[in-house]
Amino acid sequence: MKRMLVKRMLVMGASVVLMLGVTTPAAGQVPAAASNDEMGFFHAPVFVAQPGLVTPFSSGATTEFNARVVTAVPLSIPRTTLVAIVQFTPFADNASGGKANSPSFIYGPVVNLVNERLWSFDIDGLFAYGPAATGNNDYTHKFLFEGDFSFKLGNALSSRNSQWKNLSVYAFLAYVVSGLPDGVESRDRMVLLSGLSLPLAPWKK
Repeated sequence: MKRMLVKRMLVMGASVVLMLGVTTPAAGQVPAAASNDEMGFFHAPVFVAQPGLVTPFSSGATTEFNARVVTAVPLSIPRTTLVAIVQFTPFADNASGGKANSPSFIYGPVVNLVNERLWSFDIDGLFAYGPAATGNNDYTHKFLFEGDFSFKLGNALSSRNSQWKNLSVYAFLAYVVSGLPDGVESRDRMVLLSGLSLPLAPWKK
């Protein structure tokens, strides 16, 4: 019984880590004004709101609302963006009956592979600093890979050159490579994220 409880805590804890530890804005969705800024290696940053849902693949895990804000800094390297993310799941429960709503911090590069008028696809290698999967209050470092698909809803609905043209619907598939406890299976390391992405600043009228 105790062994089953420990395993359940690890699975739920890993799910919480996945909920808190991933997501990026699609590099192909960074507004052109920022991408065209040629002032040095780091171009003008873009601040993005990405409310959405997280759906872990682990059995027994639940889909949760994920609140996050993203700072995306296009680089002079073609198709490459550096991101820094703060996010949390305000309504998620942890394995011990409390709330799994501690913030997590994620950073790393995003590389755009395909950028069409209506969709884009990126790959990421990200570092995450967030709550441990063991159910305690410790923070741990993790590394993950992610594939990001974005449908450019704003482009599909309007031809006007406004901020809402940058609105997109995203689906991200992430896999945590390291930083989880021993015994966490591959399925429990995966999570699907979906939601809306809208750059907030600079705001284009």
